Amino acid sequence: MRHKSFTAAAEELGVTPAAVGQRVRSFEEYLGRPLLQRTRTGVVPTDEARRVEALLQSGISSLSSALEQLRHADRADQLSVTLPASFAEHWLAPSIWEFYRRHEDIDLRLDASNRDVDLLTEGFDFAIRYGRATSPPLKEMHLFEDAVLPVCSPDFLERHPINPNLRSLEGIPLIHVENRTSDPSWVGFGGWGAAFGFEPAGLRSGVRYSSFSSGLKSAIDGQGLVLSGVVEAFNAIRTGMLVAPFGPALRCKTEFSYRLIWVADRPRTKLGADFTQWVLEKADIFRRDLSVFLETT
Repeated sequence: MRHKSFTAAAEELGVTPAAVGQRVRSFEEYLGRPLLQRTRTGVVPTDEARRVEALLQSGISSLSSALEQLRHADRADQLSVTLPASFAEHWLAPSIWEFYRRHEDIDLRLDASNRDVDLLTEGFDFAIRYGRATSPPLKEMHLFEDAVLPVCSPDFLERHPINPNLRSLEGIPLIHVENRTSDPSWVGFGGWGAAFGFEPAGLRSGVRYSSFSSGLKSAIDGQGLVLSGVVEAFNAIRTGMLVAPFGPALRCKTEFSYRLIWVADRPRTKLGADFTQWVLEKADIFRRDLSVFLETT
């Protein structure tokens, strides 16, 4: 009912769509009435199913929460976090060992993927997400905002001199990333160029990647100019692997931001509280460093 799709439900549950369909048919036979209508565009709940949807969600979430509390009762040394793959690789990875050294016996599990995990029903203590504000029963702490700007390697900039005063990328190899995010304010080269008065010619050609990490690595390897989130590119900029040839002024602010999220009424372990505090400390340092970069570069 939540996904309106047998395939999406099967993917979340880790089973086949046929298995989901069989369970639904068995349940409908048990009740003696249909619950879901199959259409060309997806699965639609019947009116009877809609009337009890809120009760089902509440009941299943409560049951899942209770089971998770029992399952984690004797696992005070385990911490599981789900977060976007590119964020894990380019922002968290360089510093996560600082937290690990504080808790050398920790069983730290990082789910670095772009799957939208349901914290109510899956066994994760925290999620770091790039998106809009959440609502109860989830609780969140805002970490930092983001912006989009073009970056490249210093070697690439030497081989392809970019005049920051010109509004043309004609002849400059570009790296495009497809299906980057659902953020409506996230721009590609066309949107970025339009925002700052660049000539449309030369903004469409180039290499296209389906993975942002692949696109950013290609830029670090000196293969082209890529549009990146400041958050993901900042460590590489700070270490000199990347530069922003147009400076930070030519950046497009995004609507979404990064947030640390957990289930509000789920008991917090000391390890969980320490992780929350550590992430907030790192976020404070990052915001200060980023502010200096934006003001002085």
